[in-house]
Amino acid sequence: MKDEFFPTGSVSHDDPAVERAMGTIDGLRPSEQRELMRSSYRAALAFERTGDVDHLVNFAKNLLATVHLRGIPAYVEALKSASQGTRGSGETLKIEEVLNRLVE
Repeated sequence: MKDEFFPTGSVSHDDPAVERAMGTIDGLRPSEQRELMRSSYRAALAFERTGDVDHLVNFAKNLLATVHLRGIPAYVEALKSASQGTRGSGETLKIEEVLNRLVE
């Protein structure tokens, strides 16, 4: 019988890649952590409403890319520089927009 909560291929709670990702996430500002949670909930809600797994797949790809990029110190520094440059104009830098540009 297949375990609903831990299907084949599940990753353990203390997997080294998970631990590295959590270190990256812990380093995010609270507003950035909140945005990750918002995006997660939006994907889950869209799936619940539509039954379309593409919402979950797209979120998973974006989350993996975000955590990977945020683990690169030069990328983090570039983000900081870019966000400081846009503060005066009232614009904000959204990670989702950056990721979409990278995959285009």
